[in-house]
Amino acid sequence: KDTAAVVAVDVSSDEDDGSEDDSEDGDDAIEYDPDVWQSKFEGATHALTEDLAQLRTSRASAGMIDHIMVDVYGESTPLSQLATITAPNAQTLSVTLYDASTASAVEKAIMNSPLGLVPRSSSDGMIVPIPTMTQDTRKEVSKLASKLAENAKIAARNIRHRALKHIKRAAMPEDDQKRAEKYLQSMTDDTMAGITKLCAAKDKEIMSL
Repeated sequence: KDTAAVVAVDVSSDEDDGSEDDSEDGDDAIEYDPDVWQSKFEGATHALTEDLAQLRTSRASAGMIDHIMVDVYGESTPLSQLATITAPNAQTLSVTLYDASTASAVEKAIMNSPLGLVPRSSSDGMIVPIPTMTQDTRKEVSKLASKLAENAKIAARNIRHRALKHIKRAAMPEDDQKRAEKYLQSMTDDTMAGITKLCAAKDKEIMSL
């Protein structure tokens, strides 16, 4: 059974969207800048994109392993900083090391990851075959992708909730406030649609034979 199908991606729900303290308590009027909140929505979508890239599929991609942490030079370093990673074909990753002395540590890190990959040495680094996934494994990874997308939507809803608080406290006429709320809803809807689209595309990639 293909038991090691995915990377260790944190899919726990987080009620905080990761932004700084907005000092929402109190009665003082504040400035409301929609661009600030647009940036937060984009951040939630970007985080999902990175998380989905780490999920294993049967098609090789650098994102599957570039985040793996390698113990070298006395510290933990992402593989992307130690090598160039390419996919010469759909079933193979090529890892070209910048420093040949890191080969043993890189090999160990890849083998110890939850991906179930076994690298082979090459002249300038290593080759990493990507095994075909079983149908059960595909379903498992698909469920994880859906969970990641749902967490991204939770983050987006939290951003909207906090932005609404800022709008209500902002020093602006009532008509401007209503326009700001309408635009905020538009940003939220666009973000939700984008998250759904990202998840659907990943699910199609995961389930494709």
